[in-house]
Amino acid sequence: MKIIVEGSLEGSIHGFNGGQVFKFTNGQIWEQAEYKYHYHYAYRPTAQIIEENGIHYLQVNGMSDHVKVKKVR
Repeated sequence: MKIIVEGSLEGSIHGFNGGQVFKFTNGQIWEQAEYKYHYHYAYRPTAQIIEENGIHYLQVNGMSDHVKVKKVR
């Protein structure tokens, strides 16, 4: 497991829901790459992109679950 990106997400999020787009304050944009629903409201939460076995996951602080993502930009 390796942390690729660590920082804050822009604006508010409402958890995971198929196709969500997550934008970090550093300009990187990641899109949810698997269907998973988990509601969690947070405003500008800190988050990490973690690489494990070549797959990227988004872990949002305060959430017990993570979701597979792909880099958009």
